Amino acid sequence: MKKIINTILVAILTVAGVVGIPQTAHAEEATPETWLQLSPTAVNVTLMGGDVLEGKADKCPKNVDEGCAMEVKNIGTKAFRYRVYASPYVIKGEDYELDFSESASTSYTQISRWITILGEDGAYAKEAEFSIEPGETQTIRYRIEVPEDVPGGAQYAVIWAQTIGSTTTGTGVQTISQAGMVVSGRTIGNTEQTAEVYEYGFDRFALSGPLTAKATIKNTGNTDFDAYYTYTAKTIFGKELYTDQGTIATFPDTEYHVDINWENPPLLGIFQVEFRVSGADTVKTETHLVFIMPIFVIVLLILLLTVVIVWIIIIIRKRKERKARTLV
Repeated sequence: MKKIINTILVAILTVAGVVGIPQTAHAEEATPETWLQLSPTAVNVTLMGGDVLEGKADKCPKNVDEGCAMEVKNIGTKAFRYRVYASPYVIKGEDYELDFSESASTSYTQISRWITILGEDGAYAKEAEFSIEPGETQTIRYRIEVPEDVPGGAQYAVIWAQTIGSTTTGTGVQTISQAGMVVSGRTIGNTEQTAEVYEYGFDRFALSGPLTAKATIKNTGNTDFDAYYTYTAKTIFGKELYTDQGTIATFPDTEYHVDINWENPPLLGIFQVEFRVSGADTVKTETHLVFIMPIFVIVLLILLLTVVIVWIIIIIRKRKERKARTLV
């Protein structure tokens, strides 16, 4: 199994238009009239009840010079207006399906409601509109007002920059450009990283390959963390024959499945297999001998055993006959 998701960044890059690629109604054009670019694409903030994060506050992103801010650049050919607003950032299931709708909001996306944007009028609001010229770069500032009763754990949101209306080019292509910056928050205190591992097991006997292993990992905490798995097969003398390992980015209240498939093991043999799954505070590991024995080998063993049994019976009968003759 090679399907491995290493970090949350994989999901981030899936966001529609995250690097400013325009959405087109019919076809793509080399340089659309309205095309914006957003930087950075992801930031982390620290959250404490009652805090207000804005400007260069200590808990604003450290990797951004302006702190709680982002840059929007017009890389299109014409001036346009765009709006900036925040939405929930929901990751569903082990396939990392993204949902930005309010209806999908959870206790881990409340930060989207705490974010406001500094508008051209100097006031913070849930949404702000701006005008930008071709080639121009603008710094957009946002504020995060953390409630006193902030829930423990992680928080996720996206701050979007989206062109207003659509533009029709000379070829009849309609374009709407948008880009999003993922905001990941961590609360101070009350953070729980816990996990459960169940439906765990691996083949210990097979007539032929492949050999399989499986497990289910559930993030039972209130923040994301990486889970790890390793499957290693060795000969009884310690020589490694096969290994499969990987990392899974897990999110709260979500299950993830590990499925390992050793496609081409030896036709016949006895192996020592270790299967380890770990996440947060939980580790599940077992080591067992695994047998691969084809049907024809089993048939030969049965035949051999039958011959041995018959031979033993014959020997026993002959001994009884000799004893009987001696008594006569």
